[in-house]
Amino acid sequence: SATLDASRFSVFWGGAPVGYVAGRQYPVNVYYAPEPQVDYVDSAATAVLQVHHEMANSPGDILVFLTGQDEIEDAAKVLRQRSSTERGAGGDSTAVPELLVVPLYAALPSELQARAFAVTPEGRRKVVLATNVAETSVTIPGIRVVVDTGMVKSRDFNPNTGLDTLKAVPVSKAQ
Repeated sequence: SATLDASRFSVFWGGAPVGYVAGRQYPVNVYYAPEPQVDYVDSAATAVLQVHHEMANSPGDILVFLTGQDEIEDAAKVLRQRSSTERGAGGDSTAVPELLVVPLYAALPSELQARAFAVTPEGRRKVVLATNVAETSVTIPGIRVVVDTGMVKSRDFNPNTGLDTLKAVPVSKAQ
């Protein structure tokens, strides 16, 4: 997040009062894929299911960052299919909570967006599939795990056609 010189800001605004709010820090474990993933949407869905099973007896929801609506809808479809197949097959899948897949993107109607912020029903684990805009603009209660594909949409100008296109590219460290 951005940091500003509070005293300078206060002087600029004619001696405006300055308040400080202490932030909270939580322990973070970071894991990386050993190599770049060709189908990062499928890899993110696989990672979600792995984490879901690993934390079967632990509370908490999962947040996944994808680049846009199409990827979010694709990932939602994959997760719903795979989780229902696992539950239908029985085995140890009955020991893990049911997945509640919740998309979150700008074009979604507000009542459907609100599902991402609702309390997760007992016996379920919420998986919020969001664009990376959510990284800096929203806080979703209950999130314990974040799966970041490391991809963003970037505007790309094609001089041959004179058109801009949006392409999924690896995020830079500067972003």
